[in-house]
Amino acid sequence: MVRAVAIVGYREAGKTKIVEGLVRELSKRGHRVATVKHVVERNFSIDRPNKDTWRHARAGARVVVSLAPRELATIERRAAKLEEVLRGLEKSDFVIIEGFKGLKDLAKIVAARSGTDLRKLVDEFTIASVGARKAGLPAFELKQMRRLADLVERRVPPVLPEIDCEHCGYKSCREFALAVLTGKRRWDGCPTLQERVILTVDGRRVFLNPFMQNMMAGTIVGILSSLKGAKGERIELKVMKRAR
Repeated sequence: MVRAVAIVGYREAGKTKIVEGLVRELSKRGHRVATVKHVVERNFSIDRPNKDTWRHARAGARVVVSLAPRELATIERRAAKLEEVLRGLEKSDFVIIEGFKGLKDLAKIVAARSGTDLRKLVDEFTIASVGARKAGLPAFELKQMRRLADLVERRVPPVLPEIDCEHCGYKSCREFALAVLTGKRRWDGCPTLQERVILTVDGRRVFLNPFMQNMMAGTIVGILSSLKGAKGERIELKVMKRAR
C-alpha cells in the first residue's frame, strides 16, 4: 500500500533538499519511492518546443511516450488531480510530494524559515518541521534526514480509500489517519487495504470493505471450484456490462 507525505513551505525554504534527503534515505532502506512536484506555472511543460515529442503533441496526440535505453517518459496533455496521480503510483511504497501548501488531510512536513511560516502552514496533519521549531512538534535539521526518515516510516499513513467503513475501529478514514500520525495506531492497520479483491471500473479504482471483499471472493472461488483448470491462488476476472 502506498504512503504519501507532502513537503510544504515557501520559496527558498529548502523543500527540494528535504525531498532529496528523504528519497535517498528511504531508497537505501529498500523502499520503492516516487515523487510528485507541484508546478504552479499555468503554461509549464516538461517537453521542449520543436522536439519530436513536442511535435507529436502539437499534432494532436493526447499521450506521448518517449522510450530511451535508460528512461521511459509519458506526457499526457490534460489536467489531473493529485488523488488520481497517487492512485497511479500504487506500486510505490512511498510518494514524496513537493509543494501543495493548501493540501488537506495528507501527512506533511513543513520546511520553515521562521515561526511565521509555521503558524501559516502547520495543521493537525503535520508530523514534523525542518528549520524553525514549534513547541510540541518534532523538529529536524537538513543533516538529520535519517531521523526524519525514521519518523516517516512510523507515522505516515497509507493513502486511504475514504469509504469510512469503520472496520479499523474508527468512524472515518480521516480519524484513522490522525491516529497513525499521532502514534496511536500502526500505519498498516486499515483492513480495507489488506486487499483480497481489487475492483476497477473503467480504469478507476473502487475500494471494497473487508465484508464485501470476502463475500465477492467467496462467491467467485465457489463458482470456479467446479471448473476444470480454474484452480489457483490469484484469480483475475474481467466483466463487461454488455457484449462488445
